[in-house]
Amino acid sequence: MCTIYTHGVVGLGAGTLFARSKMPASFWMLAALLPMLPDVDSFWDAPYGSMLGHRGFTHSLLFALAVSLAAATLLRHRLWYVPLVIFFFVITGSHGVLDAFTDGGFGIPLLWPFSNHRFGPRGPIHVSDIGFEIPNWRTSRTVQTELLYVWLPVAVIVAARVLVWAWRRKRTRPGPTTRPAV
Repeated sequence: MCTIYTHGVVGLGAGTLFARSKMPASFWMLAALLPMLPDVDSFWDAPYGSMLGHRGFTHSLLFALAVSLAAATLLRHRLWYVPLVIFFFVITGSHGVLDAFTDGGFGIPLLWPFSNHRFGPRGPIHVSDIGFEIPNWRTSRTVQTELLYVWLPVAVIVAARVLVWAWRRKRTRPGPTTRPAV
C-alpha cells in the first residue's frame, strides 16, 4: 500500500484540476480524506487478505462509487451533483489503483463483488510498512518511490494547471486604457 498521505496528495492534486472556481473548505477536506478512506479496513479485526480485511472490499470500485455518491450528496446544495460524484469516484478509486502498483502485499479486488480477482502487486512503488510513524524521506524506499512516481507527477500537473490559469487570466485581462491628452 502507498502511505496514507500520498493518497491525500493525489486527491488534493486532482482537486486543483477539477476546481473551476473557488471551492468550499468541505470540498478540499473531502478531496484529501476520500482517497485515504479505503484504508479504514486496517483498523478492523478481519484477517489480512480477506474481503473484510485490509486490501479487501473497501479498495474496490463499488466501494468508491458508494462513497462518492454519499460525499457528493453532502455538497450537493453548493455544487453540481454528477460532476462531484465522478470526481469523488475517481479520487476514491485511485486508492486501489495506487495500491495495485506497489511491489508487495495482496492484490486489490477492484471489481468486487463481480469478481474476486486481485490486481497487483505490480509496479514500481515500494509497499509501505503498516504503522503510525512518519517515515524518513531520506532513508525510506517507500517514500522515495512515492516521491518519484506519485508526488512528482502530481506536482508537475498542478504546476502546469496553475501556469495555464495564470496565462488565461493574463490574456483575458483588459489592457490599460489611454486617455486622450487635453
